[in-house]
Amino acid sequence: MPPNSILPNLLRNAITTTTTTTNDTLAASLHNLVSRANTTPNTFQTNTVIAACVMFLAILIAWNLPVLRDFIAALKLFTVGIHELSHLTVGLLCGGQVVSICIDPNDGGATHVMGLMRTTPRIPRNPYAMPTFAQSFWSPSAVATLMAGYVGSSIVGFLFIFCAFDIVASKICALVIHFGLLVPVLRADHWIAYASIIACEGILIGLWFGDHGNALRFYVLFLGVMNLFYVVWDYVDERLFDKRNTSDCAQFSELLGWPTSSWAIAWFVYDSLVFTSAIFAGICVFRRTDAQMYSEASHFLPTR
Repeated sequence: MPPNSILPNLLRNAITTTTTTTNDTLAASLHNLVSRANTTPNTFQTNTVIAACVMFLAILIAWNLPVLRDFIAALKLFTVGIHELSHLTVGLLCGGQVVSICIDPNDGGATHVMGLMRTTPRIPRNPYAMPTFAQSFWSPSAVATLMAGYVGSSIVGFLFIFCAFDIVASKICALVIHFGLLVPVLRADHWIAYASIIACEGILIGLWFGDHGNALRFYVLFLGVMNLFYVVWDYVDERLFDKRNTSDCAQFSELLGWPTSSWAIAWFVYDSLVFTSAIFAGICVFRRTDAQMYSEASHFLPTR
């Protein structure tokens, strides 16, 4: 073999060996994940999953009962705010101009963005069809901005539910929630909203000082479920109370066709898949015993 070809051959062999080792490692990791060898939840994680399912029913009731819906007004403002912020962000990225934004715990949210619809109407595929004005002028930018609300809520919900499987991660989320609850103070215009914000902040601070912040997991989990399944509260709220701001499902129906209930079911299936993914991610990543989590939590922003 000529001397000039020795070095390229050595490099080629080294790269081939490294690639093979990496592929074997990835294949082994994928096999462990698919075989669910390490996805058996411990008691700590099982209680978290059960609590998440119970919280779904609790939020569905609390969101719509007159007294309870006022008590959780601060959490509703936080959830609606995340949803509308997602609309706002994608709308601006798509080149739109924000006209107005409304965040209300009972009437829901509404973000109006101009400059996203087509300037010329679409030619219907069916010449006998009679599309609405919105269906004739919709654009990918308008659809992306509308989708961003539920997608953004699902991302935040996924992260909160995922972090609820670990005490330290829940403490980090609690700091985000703390400042997020203070933002509505700038826009609140009713004493009920102020009282709810003070109560929710007080509960959040009180849970921080108990048992190294262990109970914070359930606060974060509660808000995670509330954000993730926002489509349910949005749709049910519209059906029960005929709120001023229509749900995104109704806007999807107006823009793309299909009944409002069909869009609600489709987004609920999507959120259920995200919920399942968050649970499996939390179980797989936070493989710690109770003693290990308590030890870590006692050293991260300790309270005693």
